[in-house]
Amino acid sequence: MADIYDKATDVEMLEREHALAAQAAIAASTPRPTPMGHCLNPLCSEPFGPDESQRLFCGRECADEYARVTRK
Repeated sequence: MADIYDKATDVEMLEREHALAAQAAIAASTPRPTPMGHCLNPLCSEPFGPDESQRLFCGRECADEYARVTRK
């Protein structure tokens, strides 16, 4: 009986490794947004000050909306 559990654990670990490798491959090939000096949400485009030039979004709502739009 213990052999069945060991095999199941091994299979589960293998599947997890494959899933993580697939996620890493997708993440490596996905272009990352770059700071533009304004909010990247096309519905907002709020300008940022010079000390905020590395920001991508003006808030969580804009980031979520950008993610929702770009996933399509």
